[in-house]
Amino acid sequence: MSRKIEDLKPETQAKYFLFKNAMADAGIDYIVTCTLRTKEEQYALYCQGRTKPGKIVTWTLNSRHLKGTAFDIAILVDGKILWNPDLDVDKDGVPEYTEAGLIGESVGLRWGGRFKNPDAPHFELSDGA
Repeated sequence: MSRKIEDLKPETQAKYFLFKNAMADAGIDYIVTCTLRTKEEQYALYCQGRTKPGKIVTWTLNSRHLKGTAFDIAILVDGKILWNPDLDVDKDGVPEYTEAGLIGESVGLRWGGRFKNPDAPHFELSDGA
C-alpha cells in the first residue's frame, strides 16, 4: 500500500493539495495512511473480518484506492493518532474527523464519513470530478 501523494491521479493530487492547505489553515495535524492499493491488497483488506481474523475495515472490492482517486488520513493530536472518529473531539466539541470531512467536502472531495457504512478517514474524488 502506498502513502505517496504522487501515486494519486493528477485530479486527486490537486484536490489533496487544496485539502492539505485547508487542514493547515484549520490547525488540524494529520498523516496520510493510504493512497494507492493493488487488487491483492484490497482483497486482503476485504477478507479481514470475514475469512481472516480482525475487524472489517472495507466494504468493497472495488475501492477508489485501486484507481488512485482516494486517500485515507489519520488525525494527530499532540503527536498521537486519534483512532476513534466518533469520540475524539476538538476544543469546540466537534469530532476531529467531522471537521476534516467538512474541509474535504469544501474543496470538492467526497467524504467517507457520509457513506452508508461510514469511513471517516477516507476521501475520494466525487463522481462529478
